[in-house]
Amino acid sequence: MRMNARGLVAGFLLSSAAAAEQGPPPEPITPPETSLVRRYAVGPKFLIAPGVFIPSSGNAGFSLGVEGGYGFDLGPIILTPLLSFQGNWSDWKVYSGLGGARVTLPVGNFGPFVEAGLGYGHVDGPFNYSAGGLAVRGGAGFIVFFGRSFALGVSARYDTILNTEFKGWTIAPILFLTF
Repeated sequence: MRMNARGLVAGFLLSSAAAAEQGPPPEPITPPETSLVRRYAVGPKFLIAPGVFIPSSGNAGFSLGVEGGYGFDLGPIILTPLLSFQGNWSDWKVYSGLGGARVTLPVGNFGPFVEAGLGYGHVDGPFNYSAGGLAVRGGAGFIVFFGRSFALGVSARYDTILNTEFKGWTIAPILFLTF
């Protein structure tokens, strides 16, 4: 087989010109680091939530709640279906079990959220008052991360049990620590 010197040189120049246009191989693209709010809010959650209970009538008291849920990252928001059990003690003794949802809007290390729930509640009040019914909750709050293992926030909720005398607010601090 006979090789043409001009063809060989032209082929070499074309291949070297194409290689020069491509340049060095591209740097691998590293995905951005997940925000701290997303790390906290996405996936399984179990919370113990002490707080201050303020009924519409009577004295303020203590609140203790237990919540479980799973956060789904839906892009701009995180949706967390929840099961919540809460007890409030003052002049009123209120117990509720609710199913609901929390929607978190992560903005950097700041995570504002809103929540709502429905379930069953029972109230024992002053003067031997006792009743139960549909419990309704609405609330909002925020959490601010100061590092991977420390965050502070606050949550405020309004609860009522329909067809009863009970209406009240719960205000709870949020303290997040990991080791």
